Amino acid sequence: MSFHRNTLLLFVILFGLTSCILTEHINVMQVEVMKPGVFIFPENIKKVAVFKRDSYKSDTCLFKYLNIDEIVADSTIKSSDLSNQCVDALAGYFDKEGYFQDVKNYRDTLNSEWNSNSAIYSPEELYSKSNSDILIFLDFFRLYDVLISNSLNHLHTSASLSWTITIRNDTVAYIYNQIDTLNYDDWQFKNFNLEKDGFEKILMDAAKYLGESFGKKIIPSWIPVERMYYKSGNPDMLKAEQYVLSNEWLKAAEKWKPETKNKNPKIVAKACYNMALSAEMEGEIDVAIDWLVKSYSALPKNNQEHKANCQRYINVLAMRKKEIERLDKQVRKPENK
Repeated sequence: MSFHRNTLLLFVILFGLTSCILTEHINVMQVEVMKPGVFIFPENIKKVAVFKRDSYKSDTCLFKYLNIDEIVADSTIKSSDLSNQCVDALAGYFDKEGYFQDVKNYRDTLNSEWNSNSAIYSPEELYSKSNSDILIFLDFFRLYDVLISNSLNHLHTSASLSWTITIRNDTVAYIYNQIDTLNYDDWQFKNFNLEKDGFEKILMDAAKYLGESFGKKIIPSWIPVERMYYKSGNPDMLKAEQYVLSNEWLKAAEKWKPETKNKNPKIVAKACYNMALSAEMEGEIDVAIDWLVKSYSALPKNNQEHKANCQRYINVLAMRKKEIERLDKQVRKPENK
């Protein structure tokens, strides 16, 4: 997915949610927003190398899981395969996103092709050997509390991973402990042939998710979030909603704006709130907050639910403004990739 879009929000789908507020309906929509990564990498940091170091020898444990009331030791499931899949997924995610100019996946070669003892290599030697600017190591990978039920088509597991990130010319090594809980239910089980493949592929899918999830922490990424807007039987409001459905936010705003001066305070409150959404879609966060302040003040004091909606959205936008400021330092121009 490209990091260079005209707006920071991408409209995805709309669906209705009934509410009695303002005696009308509220619609909730799902949009994608770009979230900043943990690090702000200098523009000259362009090449990344990924390794599975496994410093704690987590691969030596026999894989076990609980099936109803029986502990099963499954020798067909290798922890080394799962951790390699995790590293592959991280490198694959970086490669797909195109944030770095070059991505190299060395998997567990530190313990095989290069040397049987990976600890003898200093970061400087690894930077030189891999010709990279960033080194990322998966030091620990473990799925625990694994519960698998054949009869209920359900899998639950907790995950514990430890990553180390080093950046060229930075004397500090950054450690990121990744903790997660994964659940697969009946509809997800249908994507796997358990009779043929056992549980290996569904666990490999979990390992893939963990690797990609870590990648989304490191660099800017798009994630789905929800936003709401007000509906109304007012002709201009109805026309604006049609523009919303086709993702034409400026045209929607042209219909909403005159209604912000309507004689009916409920229409004013709705239109001002919706104008805030349009402003956010165009990346105008301060303008969006101003519209919410007007919407907040448009109704009598006893309309607490609407005021709460405005306050929640203001809080969201305040956080969003900080994220955008950070993204401005992270999103790279095409020529700097």
